[in-house]
Amino acid sequence: MKKIAVTLMSALIAGPVLAAPDWSKVPAVKVPLFYPGQSGLEWVLIKKDHSAANQILEKKRACVKCHDTDAVEIGDKIAAGKPVGNERQPLDNAVPKGKAGSIPVSVQAAHDGNKIYLRFEWDTPKAGGGKKMDPKNDTKLTVMFDDNKVEYADRGGCWATCHQDLRGMSDANDAGAKGHAKAKELGWGEGATKYIKESRTGLSVTGNTRGGWDKLKSDAEIEAALKEGKFMDVIQFRSNEKARDGYILEARHMDGGKSLIKAEGKKSGRHWTVIFERTLAAGGKGDHAIAAGKLYNMGFAIHDDSADGRFHHVSLGYTLGLDNAAADFNAVKQ
Repeated sequence: MKKIAVTLMSALIAGPVLAAPDWSKVPAVKVPLFYPGQSGLEWVLIKKDHSAANQILEKKRACVKCHDTDAVEIGDKIAAGKPVGNERQPLDNAVPKGKAGSIPVSVQAAHDGNKIYLRFEWDTPKAGGGKKMDPKNDTKLTVMFDDNKVEYADRGGCWATCHQDLRGMSDANDAGAKGHAKAKELGWGEGATKYIKESRTGLSVTGNTRGGWDKLKSDAEIEAALKEGKFMDVIQFRSNEKARDGYILEARHMDGGKSLIKAEGKKSGRHWTVIFERTLAAGGKGDHAIAAGKLYNMGFAIHDDSADGRFHHVSLGYTLGLDNAAADFNAVKQ
């Protein structure tokens, strides 16, 4: 009897148990995820490569404003080894065998006042038959968002973290990154990982080597940026491993966060459904609080067919908000 009473009291203290959203009442937004090849931030910002660079730099126009209708076409061209933009050469000379150009995804968002729920649905493309880069996980879904403090996140979403000198990219210095004094600390066992401009003393946009992987700011400056909220919050579903909750600042950290409650996925035939459940409050290192009345910059990516690294399909940059009709993904309270 005592045990029952204690359990009941704990439930009362914790508050009522809230049900998951009724997804049949939540509007869905259809978004194309496309294969980006080796088009990092520096490529996007150079007019000789990307004809709309001035729209991003001078007018601060979001990429989705121009490419909401042709993202699929762009992905198809890159996956087929064809040039895009002002490029004369293909954007990727190492496209995995049978790589699909794009994946259409349906996105829904809801909240209950304490937690936010994000639901993604898509049909996985036919397997390409290439190398299984991540044999442990057939599928991964990554979501990242920013509290309007990371430059270019408001225009390019994930592109704020993607650079030409990352591992697998055109200007990578994998040997240099692996041999760096902080390689182990930063997770550079295979080369430099994603980072944001705010973590570097400089960022080369032109020249033979673009990016700034080796131009790290001091530990004190990195810590200050983290406290100021200058980072991309990252959550990730993995089909056969534990979900990850981390952030991107001077490198990609796939742990430290405590706001992600769970990320669950179900596959039926070729059809995937993945649902993230996360607290609105910031629970740990690299977690952003999600508050009403604000818009957050958001992007997401799918690694299908056991892909890894840059060989993913990505979204353009979108916005996320709570009960905010101006948001691309409006999480309405239930």
